[in-house]
Amino acid sequence: MSEKIRVLIVDDLPETRENVRKLLQFEPDIEVIGQAGTGEQAIEMAQEHQPDIILMDINMPGVDGIGASQTISELVPRSQIIIMSVQSDSDYLRRAMLAGARDFLTKPFGGDELITAIRRVHDKRPAVSTRTTVKKGVGAGPVVEEHVVTKEANVLTVFSPKGGSGCTTIAINLAVGLAKRNQKVVLVDASLQFGDVAVMMNMKSITSIIDIVERMNELDPELVSTVVQVHRSGVHVLLAPPRPEMADVVTDQNLLALIEVLRQMYDFVIVDTSSNLNDITLGLLDIADQIVLVTQQSLPSLKNVSRFFDLSEGLKYKSDKVWLVVNRSVGKSGISVKDISNILKRPIIMTIPIGDSIANAAADQGVPIVSGAGLKEPIGMALNKLTEHVMQELANKQPTSNGRVDSDLEEAPKGMLGKLFGRKS
Repeated sequence: MSEKIRVLIVDDLPETRENVRKLLQFEPDIEVIGQAGTGEQAIEMAQEHQPDIILMDINMPGVDGIGASQTISELVPRSQIIIMSVQSDSDYLRRAMLAGARDFLTKPFGGDELITAIRRVHDKRPAVSTRTTVKKGVGAGPVVEEHVVTKEANVLTVFSPKGGSGCTTIAINLAVGLAKRNQKVVLVDASLQFGDVAVMMNMKSITSIIDIVERMNELDPELVSTVVQVHRSGVHVLLAPPRPEMADVVTDQNLLALIEVLRQMYDFVIVDTSSNLNDITLGLLDIADQIVLVTQQSLPSLKNVSRFFDLSEGLKYKSDKVWLVVNRSVGKSGISVKDISNILKRPIIMTIPIGDSIANAAADQGVPIVSGAGLKEPIGMALNKLTEHVMQELANKQPTSNGRVDSDLEEAPKGMLGKLFGRKS
């Protein structure tokens, strides 16, 4: 018989803790190993008992559920946290996920919902996942290889507040470059209405994010594995919806929950976004361990990037969470790279030279630049260098608290308008 799922219940109301315990008492595979009434007590008991699952109330006096979850995620990473709250809006979900929660239950919930969530989160723990590769040769069938996940994936969100800056090109080639370095990579096309990943990688929209959204109640690695497509480079790809109007059914809650599952399955999650700062994009920026911020040498682009840096301060992002990349650099023409760094008061981690003919040919042929002849061109060498930078900085680094200043996580402005205009002076 397999070991039981060991559960710690955390809530400041004794009657709530007892009700939750009763919902679980007859489950043969679940054991309640303790109860805590405060965030401080939860942290202490988590370190002492090392539970598999922690059911954490979000609103408690003193150290609340968000603060306790954040601390436990760092001190006891084996313990998976499910947040419980009477609030169900997307901002609460985002804050919970940023603090390290793996699922979110809205009170009041029933026994079936609770038990399903516990088993689902337990089954998604970082452990051994599988991937399918294809042997070359006539009659070769799929071979299942074990891929040991020793840490959660690093999530890199590629973003520019100015459309047409080349985010998709960078995201694709970064994903392919990491895959060439024996990393297990998934590329998510989160430009939901007009995503170009399928075209630029010569893939058909047989499946897309929509196939997951329609079955969110079944969300787990097994479902995801039936929807992702495998590019010939070895990159796993989650495509945007095939039609623009289908994007309306995808919520920020859907994508945040999906990213958390992908974290358990891959070494790197690369997210390509649109330039629109809506709730979905903000959620993907929040949950990212690293943001690759793309600009060009033009005043409109620099104006928007400067405004984004102002926003990132209001969002309490740590300064090193955002990597600034200058794309389509034209050398001495226009505003110099040095001037850009001085204007924005930020270091530039990479400059990618202009190579429109190579980039356009790669897109038209569906062959990423770093997979073809373009690798030997200046644009290809720069993209390869960017991948090396990512490997050096992140490959052996355990993701932490998603690059937000810890002391302000629980006080982050609520909702998109709050995020944009609720900054403290």
